[in-house]
Amino acid sequence: MSTPSVRTAPFFAFLALCVACDATGAAPEHTAFDAERAWKHLEAQVGFGPRPTGSDALEATRLYLEGQLRAAGLEPKREVFDCPEAPYGAIRVTNLLADIVAPGADAAKLPIVVLATHYDTKKMGFPFVGANDGGSSTAVVLELARVLAERPSSRVVWRMLFLDGEEALRPYWEDPDNRYGSRHHVKALVERGEAKRVKACILLDMVGDANLVLTRDSYSDPRLQQIVTDTAAELGLEKHLGRTPELIKDDHLSFLAEGIPSIDLIDFQYGPANAYWHTRDDTLANCSKESLGVIGKLVLGAVPALEAFATR
Repeated sequence: MSTPSVRTAPFFAFLALCVACDATGAAPEHTAFDAERAWKHLEAQVGFGPRPTGSDALEATRLYLEGQLRAAGLEPKREVFDCPEAPYGAIRVTNLLADIVAPGADAAKLPIVVLATHYDTKKMGFPFVGANDGGSSTAVVLELARVLAERPSSRVVWRMLFLDGEEALRPYWEDPDNRYGSRHHVKALVERGEAKRVKACILLDMVGDANLVLTRDSYSDPRLQQIVTDTAAELGLEKHLGRTPELIKDDHLSFLAEGIPSIDLIDFQYGPANAYWHTRDDTLANCSKESLGVIGKLVLGAVPALEAFATR
């Protein structure tokens, strides 16, 4: 991630019990987002060590994610491709996705809402474990997959998307050395004729900061920003939303480039003056279970409005 000088963090913080309307207008109650379970997912990732694209540790992370998704009753699929144009030689990139749809629903005819995270960590000259940058959002999306799968929507397909290759391979973010996974996924959507069905992408990134204040990303779709703002206001979570707009370069740009409304939920002030970002200090000690819970509640709380947005 990067900004013209930074990365942006829109804003999602919500409830422990949430509702998602079905096609009849009923509002079944979701299971609570379990922040303790999300924290264990974060600990597991950090336990694998640094997880850059192509590493054995990232493969171990994939196997863990697949096992957790299957335990939630989902069928994870790998999206594997090679990038011969990578700056230090060809790399193999592997996205992971799982679609959630109600039994009996015709998934091929439903709109798609993407809930995305990147799960790779940046390759550094020291053991960079990326607790916040890569780990936190992946932990939250994994727990959201469990919750959403318990009450599948008949209105939309929820696509849980774990992206590889978000981080630049060079020391600094420079196009096209970044967003390998999201650029490929969007290209594949277009080639399959599926892009027009994708009505929104909600990207989570760097959401574990113990002092959670989501950056207001100027690239993000204003309609989705309003949904987040309204949801946070309903839940009394306004303190977790930043006010100063910033331009954040992140995986949501790949979707925006194809005209897909997208929002980046990210806290790009990690530590004093963002001092923990891409450093040895991006550890569990500087993240919090409570922040994971805030983001999980926020996203779940926004589910009804997001489904309405996708089906209007």
